[in-house]
Amino acid sequence: MIIFQHGWLPIFKNIMRCFFLTLACIIACCTVSARANESFIDPTIDQKEAGDSIGPTLERRDVLGYDPSRHSLFPDFYYRYSAWREKIFKKIGLETVISYDMLGQGYADRDWSLGASSGDLTFSARCLLFGQKYNRPVFFSFRVRHRHAYGDFAPSQLISHADLLWKTVDGFTNAGFQIPDVYISQELVDGRLVLRYGQFSIDSFFDNHKLQSAKRYFLNEAFSLNPSVAFPSYGTGFTVQWKDAGNWDFAFGGSNIQSTDQKKEVNLSFTSSAFFYTAQGGYNFTGIGDRDARVQLMGWQSRSNEEENLPDGTGMSLTLEQQGKYSGESFVARYAYSDGDAALVDELFMLGWGREIRKFDHFGLGFGLGRSAEDGSLRQGVAEIYYRWQVTKEFMVTPDLQIVVGEGPDGGDAVQIVAGLRGGITL
Repeated sequence: MIIFQHGWLPIFKNIMRCFFLTLACIIACCTVSARANESFIDPTIDQKEAGDSIGPTLERRDVLGYDPSRHSLFPDFYYRYSAWREKIFKKIGLETVISYDMLGQGYADRDWSLGASSGDLTFSARCLLFGQKYNRPVFFSFRVRHRHAYGDFAPSQLISHADLLWKTVDGFTNAGFQIPDVYISQELVDGRLVLRYGQFSIDSFFDNHKLQSAKRYFLNEAFSLNPSVAFPSYGTGFTVQWKDAGNWDFAFGGSNIQSTDQKKEVNLSFTSSAFFYTAQGGYNFTGIGDRDARVQLMGWQSRSNEEENLPDGTGMSLTLEQQGKYSGESFVARYAYSDGDAALVDELFMLGWGREIRKFDHFGLGFGLGRSAEDGSLRQGVAEIYYRWQVTKEFMVTPDLQIVVGEGPDGGDAVQIVAGLRGGITL
């Protein structure tokens, strides 16, 4: 870890200068955008899976791949690889996607500053096994990844070196090789009923919203996850999701809590006695300006049972989404509450806005306020702004700025700044 001992004012001035230059470029892009009212890769408002899960990643990659207006960084290789991938899908029904995401974050307060960076190499696949002929498809999905820090520590570890109540990013750890997803899913009743069983990250299917993805949208956990919910990293479990003929949908799921130290194993048994349960209901309706809107309520419980090192907890999360004037624009508001010691935050309010710009680019702004579960007198707020630039079909880059206000557990500086630069390649 490299620490620079000097005043925070010069650092703040440099960061804010870069921020306002970036903001000026964003405003210019918004002004000249001729197609800002069209949405190309944003999920629908009733999207049931997180943006980083297997299904949405495949769909987003395909939309970019088939678009003739966006060029490739390596055209010869890209089109040969795409043709091979399409051939494999037609022969055996196997879809694959490879991604490599990088993040560097710099932290600064009045007294000191430090930097952290890491990478995430992920291979995801989904294979249609049978049932398509009868409109009851059964899929086998799996995902393997390698998370690694470039230096002494990863961005997810900033919370241990700064005075923060929750993390500045979801993911981007130094966990090494992991197998987070190996599961079977089946769609029934014309796709309205979805069943899953296996090893997976249960937060991929619950408590989601359109702007929730640390690899595509906001970085801070107030927006990219939910620090008031004690989601396990991954475990063996099941989910049941039902969407009725109207606008209602319901979901229930459970997962045991497996240690993140389990890296190379696939454990499909319920040997762990610690469990996480969740139930969710959602309703899609016509909101302001006759545009799509959604309200969603999720409750959860984490039970340690015989696992002495894991605390218990319960909570709820209420999320409201509203489509904006443009089809690629959305607003998200959330209030969440938890009881017990399982989550970092026992109360959270979040408000986010995002808009698709220049066909595949995205601009977002969010505000969050949370209270420490350990000490109810401690509250912190965060403001985050980002601009995701889709440079080519496969490559994107995102400058990001977070300003954290409020004292943390160590009683440090009341203003903390985190500047980030994220890059991603998807094939």
